[in-house]
Amino acid sequence: MTALVLAVSLLLAGPAVLAVARGTGSVDTALLHLVLALVASTVAGHVLRILVRGYQAQAAEAEVAEAGEGEPLHGRRRTDF
Repeated sequence: MTALVLAVSLLLAGPAVLAVARGTGSVDTALLHLVLALVASTVAGHVLRILVRGYQAQAAEAEVAEAGEGEPLHGRRRTDF
């Protein structure tokens, strides 16, 4: 995940870094863009990880419920899903 966050951050801050390389931008601006991109990518990565883990837990519960087909489904019929 760390490599992905760094790659996305560099991609987002790319124009500012290129401006510094060409001499048309300031280093402070490029560093600010890089830090903001790192923060945004890290937060997005955490949110995505939380969402994926939630879906994984939900799928695991569905598999357990499917394996115990002989048990009642809390008053629901099989076609209610």
